[in-house]
Amino acid sequence: MIELRPHQSEALKAVIKAIKKGNGSAIGRVVMPTGAGKTFVEAAVINHQRKDNINTKIHLVLAPRILLTNQLIGEFSKFDIENKGAQSYRAIAFHSGSHEADYEAGIKWKENATTRVADIEAAYKTAVAAGQDLVVFSTYHSADKLIGINFDTMIADESQYCVNEGFNGVIKKLTARVKLFFTATEKHTSSDKGRGLNNTTIYGERLYYISPATLIQLGLIVPPRLHIMYGETCDEDRSVVSEVIEIAKAQIEITQTELGFSKILFAMKGTDDVKSVEDNIAKIKKEFPNHDVFTITSKNGARIDNEKVDRELMFLPALTTSKNCLIFHYDILSEGIDVDGITGVALMRNMGLSKLLQTIGRAVRVYKANPGAKRFALISVSVLN
Repeated sequence: MIELRPHQSEALKAVIKAIKKGNGSAIGRVVMPTGAGKTFVEAAVINHQRKDNINTKIHLVLAPRILLTNQLIGEFSKFDIENKGAQSYRAIAFHSGSHEADYEAGIKWKENATTRVADIEAAYKTAVAAGQDLVVFSTYHSADKLIGINFDTMIADESQYCVNEGFNGVIKKLTARVKLFFTATEKHTSSDKGRGLNNTTIYGERLYYISPATLIQLGLIVPPRLHIMYGETCDEDRSVVSEVIEIAKAQIEITQTELGFSKILFAMKGTDDVKSVEDNIAKIKKEFPNHDVFTITSKNGARIDNEKVDRELMFLPALTTSKNCLIFHYDILSEGIDVDGITGVALMRNMGLSKLLQTIGRAVRVYKANPGAKRFALISVSVLN
């Protein structure tokens, strides 16, 4: 059985308190840093909301990317099955991708990827016949098609995306008795009447907050350690490949001593730089023969040692099991994607505060296989000339 940690229980209690205060209706924000386990709090909220077996309901979970949407489906199903002993509600993925059926504890958890509202209506009829609630997992990009459906609960994961001009209007039009906005990095605007999460008319009051410092003190995340790599060059055409090799060497030297392995995430300047890595895979592998090289872009897809693979069936599982690897991406893995064992990140470009904190958050997670082994996370910044 998955038991919530004390701070997760506090977050759930704060949400339930707000719902009771509003006689079944509520709107509010939950701010939990990366590594605090907000996904299980979200799943626990859905389980709380579906306790009324008299009326079957539709719930909505929003995420910014297909990859994260499918990860949430897996995490929610794991929490549901382990805590209920069976699948207690039906799920449907509302986006343009696809996901294989998942089997856990003998329970078939299957969701169909769709962008047809008629498919949701059909799934709801099936759920009603089975006496189950329906949970719709959607990307923000597809959410406009869901306007007009009366949801019981709406959970906006990575809710900093709600501030985007293209999504903000949709968020306001979506209807739900309970609207909850979960994020590690709130985006505010100068006016509390704007699109920022400080607009309480749209997003409600902050219901729960826990600081990164508190999580570090509790041993739930590790502290980041800034690593500035100084270098000098007269070569104006110095390639990004040379730069990442030097950063990797420095990080590996530190983390191999501390941990005995290294898993480094490179936040590249753009997809062209990721392509440069792919074009120079032989050079990189020669320098690091014991490391797998993972690359992922929206254009070229997911690759391991420059061999194209399915990003969900092979790429993400291999990321988890690979002991030594270098991971290159532009923006796909920065928010929400949970990859265990990241020992450090390399910042290859300037970022806004939200994106910066999300990127660092990939590395500060405790190493699940051996929580006591990882004492810090390296954050590398190169300073040339």
